[in-house]
Amino acid sequence: MLNTPLGRLTVALLAIATTVLLAPTATASPETEANDAITAAWEASGGAGGPLGAPQGGVYPIGAGFGHNYTGGKIFFTPATGAHFMQGAILEKYESLGGPADSDLGFPTIDEGPGRAPDSRNVTFSAADKPVVFWTPATGARVVRGPINAAWDKLGGSAGVLGVPAEDEAYRGDVVSQKFTGGELSWNRRTKTFTTVPPELAEQLVGLTIPEDPTSAINAARRAAGGAMGPLGAPEGGQYKIGADGIGQNFDGGKIFYSPATGANALTGQVLEKYESVGGPEGDLGFPTSSEVDGGHGSESRMVTFAAEDNPVIFWTPDYGAVIVRGAMAAAWNKLDGAKGPLGAPMADQSEDGDVITQRFSGGAISYDRANRSFSTEPPDLASSLSDLQVPEQPEPQAPSAPQASEDNGSKLFDFRWNWWWLLAILPVLALAGLIAGAAMLNRRRGRDDDWLDHGDFGPNGETSYDAAPAGAMGRTTVPDEAGSFADRYGEPQSASPFGLGGQMPEPAAGAAGAAAWRVRPESPDATRDDETERVELFGVQDDPDKVDTAPTRIEEPLETRIEERIDERIEEPEETHSGRHAAIQFDEPTEARPSLHLPLDDPHQAPVGYPIKADTRSGLYWTPGSRLYDDVEPEIWFASEEFAVTNGFVKGE
Repeated sequence: MLNTPLGRLTVALLAIATTVLLAPTATASPETEANDAITAAWEASGGAGGPLGAPQGGVYPIGAGFGHNYTGGKIFFTPATGAHFMQGAILEKYESLGGPADSDLGFPTIDEGPGRAPDSRNVTFSAADKPVVFWTPATGARVVRGPINAAWDKLGGSAGVLGVPAEDEAYRGDVVSQKFTGGELSWNRRTKTFTTVPPELAEQLVGLTIPEDPTSAINAARRAAGGAMGPLGAPEGGQYKIGADGIGQNFDGGKIFYSPATGANALTGQVLEKYESVGGPEGDLGFPTSSEVDGGHGSESRMVTFAAEDNPVIFWTPDYGAVIVRGAMAAAWNKLDGAKGPLGAPMADQSEDGDVITQRFSGGAISYDRANRSFSTEPPDLASSLSDLQVPEQPEPQAPSAPQASEDNGSKLFDFRWNWWWLLAILPVLALAGLIAGAAMLNRRRGRDDDWLDHGDFGPNGETSYDAAPAGAMGRTTVPDEAGSFADRYGEPQSASPFGLGGQMPEPAAGAAGAAAWRVRPESPDATRDDETERVELFGVQDDPDKVDTAPTRIEEPLETRIEERIDERIEEPEETHSGRHAAIQFDEPTEARPSLHLPLDDPHQAPVGYPIKADTRSGLYWTPGSRLYDDVEPEIWFASEEFAVTNGFVKGE
């Protein structure tokens, strides 16, 4: 059959079909597609004889698309937007904001062309809030976008009563405004309402629908915070989900948090650190309802409000850091005009003692008794203004949970879930750690002098002594006397840490008799506190009659002489006469053979010898000689060095 004409024709057709079907399919690369589209757009504009002029170089990738330069302008392309050109002042404005790579405008969706106003030109862009760059010779190139652009279009655009944009958008808290040659438009994102100049124009905008998407809201919050040149800086990764409907976006200098109910708000620095330390948007503060705004206390204070029902705020000042004010404290503080009122700025978070909540401010304090629902204040006369105040309930604290990282930014937070494999792996490690700790404690006990009191034990006269181990323990170094114990004189410790801040007590150096410098050895069962004992506690120096010195020429110096020598070692004599309370304090004294901290003397502003660092447990701050507030602070603790202050959880103040 193959030798017949029909058979030969059939074989030929099959060969042709096989060749066509099996031939490799040629597919254009993205760069080839971009080059073809850009070349077509350039030729349509007039080619080398048109407004763009001759090409410069070739097609290059930029942002999510491609670009091509010409002597008179540029063409940008993505498959979604097509190829469109711009030039002159509009191109300069676009690139000054980051262009297609770094701005939030997107790619151009039309070629640059004339607007409806005389001598005007404009280009629209692909971002979801429909931005446009509009130019006239008199006003230059201005961006109009989002709610302002929607209202401008409703009022007739550049041919309407408002005319053309005269300035870029401006942000004041929740309100974004923009001036036009014929008036002004303002949009309040919280109330979802417009105000206008002239005022009667606002009636035409009632009911105007303003769609909001998370990306546009986050971009607007970033612009309100100063854009790429503001404190947030450049973005880090993509957006990520938080909870059921929240979204977060990280930046070099902070974060923006968004939810449909609160919008998008930016937090930075210590305000952000404080917020995340209590759980962030999934903690009991909820999402922020505002970005950082002026707190009204001095030129540098900042404040952020949050969505929880008890109306919490985080208030930051250079002096006291970031502090949470909420519930009854927030209600009373706001009633008294907040930071602008007589109480001033918050100094530390609220504290609770039974039914009483208390919070200190720079100008006084507020206390609220939940049992009888009444306020007391310092100064007392402020309480009368709070007699009929309605107090919101404060929610129970929630365990903080970290936001989930999206797959878009290529990273996921590592999820530490305990399972049997983890347990089996860590049991040997825990056992080894226990053996090491037990051996260390046994060795330490063997090395103690049996005559010395052990940590937490009571001596024959009821005295106790502080032992530096375990780290963070708080004991008392006392010998009873007629004046009472050390604890009676200086107060009981408030927590396992001597400062109530979660820090650890540093290990004291060895004293002259080879024991911890803060322990006191009574010489007899009826020993009483005298000057020598007081000096032993402060300087770690004492006579030890039980110690045997095998040196052939040992000369025992009196206790008084050795204390004076140790003071001389710590403080250098000033070369000239100083003025000021603390001018003569040296900052680099050695700290051997003495405690790392000292409680105030009778004069709280007088630095104890060898302890130049002031610290305040209420604010958690410390100050060094030369700090701006050093002379004004009344310390609760004096430290021997900055290192000891930082070790115990304090932060340097100004």
